Amino acid sequence: MPTQKYVIVKFLEPVDDGTEFDARHWPLHVTLASNFVVDRKAVGLFEKLTELAANEKTVGTTASDDDYFGPQKQAHVTTLAMTPELQSLHEHIIALLKNVGSTFDEPQYQEEGYRAHATVQTDRRLQKGDVVAIDGLTVVDMFPHDDISRRKTMRTFKLLAA
Repeated sequence: MPTQKYVIVKFLEPVDDGTEFDARHWPLHVTLASNFVVDRKAVGLFEKLTELAANEKTVGTTASDDDYFGPQKQAHVTTLAMTPELQSLHEHIIALLKNVGSTFDEPQYQEEGYRAHATVQTDRRLQKGDVVAIDGLTVVDMFPHDDISRRKTMRTFKLLAA
């Protein structure tokens, strides 16, 4: 049985809480906190994210250049302009997750190693210059029903308007 993991993303297209999808076919999104493990109920993660979101303003950024991420440069992505506000939002999320005892699969890609991006999908992508508003955070269950091939949106937390 896989260890329960979560990610926090901003979906760039409408996705309702409770939506399940194939792990190979994510809706277009920006990852704000990559794979982490935490006992979300024991630490009151959703309550803490509600409080964080109530104190964070919507962050605007723009799509920048394409790049390839991963050990073999296999993930085609569109990077986002790393504004101070976007970096700050990411760091606040990571600080909250660390504070509640989360462990991360790849901590080298957070905080100073964080590069906001949207993976290029087969049928949709960001184009250079597209304006992106990070106005919410969605927690995604990486193994719903103990199924490593599925993903499920759990809850979305709206940020303050800019």
